[in-house]
Amino acid sequence: MSLSRKRRKALKRLKGSAEELWLDQQDVLDRANTIIREAGKQASFLTEEQVKPRVKSAVDSVAPTVSRKVAEVKVAGSTVKKQFSSEVIPALASTLGSAAAVLQSSKNPEFLKEAGKKVQKAGKAVKKSAPKSGGSKVGTAFVVSLGVVTLVGVGYALWQTFRADDELWIADEDPEPETNPES
Repeated sequence: MSLSRKRRKALKRLKGSAEELWLDQQDVLDRANTIIREAGKQASFLTEEQVKPRVKSAVDSVAPTVSRKVAEVKVAGSTVKKQFSSEVIPALASTLGSAAAVLQSSKNPEFLKEAGKKVQKAGKAVKKSAPKSGGSKVGTAFVVSLGVVTLVGVGYALWQTFRADDELWIADEDPEPETNPES
C-alpha cells in the first residue's frame, strides 16, 4: 500500500504526538504515585498524633464505668443463682414429691382426710411464721402462682386417674390360630 507523501508526514507527526503524550502521561502517573505515597505518610502521622490519643482518652474514660457495670452484673447473677438453688429448687422438688405421693396414695380414701388435716396444720404453721411487715410481694405472688399451678396439675392427674372412660380401654384381640402347612 502506498501512501502519499502528505499522509506519511501527517502520520509521522501523529506518531510523534502520541509518543509525547505517552511520556507526559507516564510523568503525570509518577507524580500522582509520589503524591499518594506522601499523603499516606501524612495520614499515618496524623493518626499517630491526633486520632490515637483521642481514642485512647475516650476508652480510658469509659473503661472504669464498663468494668463497674460488668462487676455489678456478675454479683447480681451469683446472687440470683444462689437464691434459685437454695430456695426455688428445693420448693419445686418438695412440691413434685408431694404430688407423686398424692398420686400414689390417692387410692386410699383415708388419705384424703389425713391430707386435709396436714394441709390445715401446714397453713397454720406458715401463717405463724410469716413476717408481720410487708415482705416481697413478687416472691409471694410467685409462690402462690406456683402453688396454684401445682394444685391444678395434681387435680388434673387425679381426674385422669379416676375418670371412667370406656374408650380408653382397648380389648385384647384373640390371637389367630397359627396354621401349620405341614400338618
